Amino acid sequence: MYPDIDSTLFPFSIGWFRGFLSRYKISLQSITNKAQKLPADYQILILNWLRFNCRNSQPHPANFWEVAVDHPVGRYELANICNLDETPIPFEYLQGKTYNKEGEKTVRVKETRSGWDKRQATLVLCIFADGIPRVPPMVIFHGTGVHLQAERRHYDRDVLVEFNPTAYMNDRLFTRYVSQYLILVLEGRPTLFALDLMGSHKTPAVLNLLHQNNITPSLIPGGCTGLVQPLDVSVNKPFKELMRDLTDEWIFQLESVAEFEKWMVGDRRVMTTECVGDAFRQFHQEKGEVIRRSFRKVGLSLPIDGCLDHELAIKGFKNLEIGDWREESGSQDERAEVGNDADSDIELVHT
Repeated sequence: MYPDIDSTLFPFSIGWFRGFLSRYKISLQSITNKAQKLPADYQILILNWLRFNCRNSQPHPANFWEVAVDHPVGRYELANICNLDETPIPFEYLQGKTYNKEGEKTVRVKETRSGWDKRQATLVLCIFADGIPRVPPMVIFHGTGVHLQAERRHYDRDVLVEFNPTAYMNDRLFTRYVSQYLILVLEGRPTLFALDLMGSHKTPAVLNLLHQNNITPSLIPGGCTGLVQPLDVSVNKPFKELMRDLTDEWIFQLESVAEFEKWMVGDRRVMTTECVGDAFRQFHQEKGEVIRRSFRKVGLSLPIDGCLDHELAIKGFKNLEIGDWREESGSQDERAEVGNDADSDIELVHT
C-alpha cells in the first residue's frame, strides 16, 4: 500500500493496524458450521444444575444466621467459588482465516510452514468469582519434555508447563494439578468448584481428593458448558484474542513473517508461554469485572435467597429463575462425556 514510505519513520502498532482494516474495509473472515439452535430440554439441565449449586451453598443449621447475614451468597466465599477449563491453543492462530476485502467470495491463501497448525497445545485456566488470580495458567505441550532444560529457562515464570503425548489433560496430571496448586490456595475453606464432565475431572481418585479437602465439584451438564461455564461464557474468547494480539506483536518485532517461519518448535513454545503469562496478568488487571460478572450471570455467585435471580443472563433463555432449590425439574444425564472440542455444537454464532 505504501511502497515509498520510510520504514524508520513508521511507528507500527496494533491500534494502527485495526484502523487500517477499518479504513480499507478489510475484515477477518472464517468458515463456521456451528449450530445456532438451542435444544429446548437444556433448560431442565441448567435449572437442575443451578438448584444443585444453591442447595450446596446453604449454610449448615448450626451457624445458619451467622453465615446468612455475613455472606449473602451462602457458605462459600467469593475466593472459594472457582471454575476450571481446558481449551486448545494452536501455534497457527489464524488457521482457516485471512484478511481480505469485504464482500470477496473466493480468496487465495498462502499458508505458513507445513505442520504448524497441527502442533496444538492445551491451555488450562482457573478463575475465581472475586476476579483475583490465584492459580497460575498451565500450558500442556505435545511431547515428553525430556532434554529441554535450556529451553525451560526461557519460559514465563508465572506459567506452569507440562508435556504429554496428547497435549491434553489426563487423570494423573489433573490429580497433581488439584493437589499441588488448587488445594493450596483454598486454605481449607468450603469451595464450590465448577468444571465440565471431562473424564479426568470425575475419576474416583479426583472426587475423593476433592471431598477430603472440603471441595464440592459442580459438574456442568453435558452440552451446557457454552451456556453456564464462566470461562466459556465471558473469558476464553477475549483471552485468546488478547493472546493473538500479543503473538502478533512478537512476530512484528522480528520485522518479518519470513523470519518467524524459520523458528523451531522450541521457539514457539517459549513465545506461547510468554504470551499466555502476559495475557493472564493483563486480563486480570483490566478485565477483573468481566470475570466477576461472568460468575453472577450464570448464578454461581448470586445471593442464595433468590433476590437477584433477575441478573441471570444465560444465553438462549429469558426470565430464568432458580425457584425452589429443594426440587429438581426432571431427569438429566449426568454421565454424559465431554469431548476434546467441548460443546461447540450448541454455541450461538453471530456472523
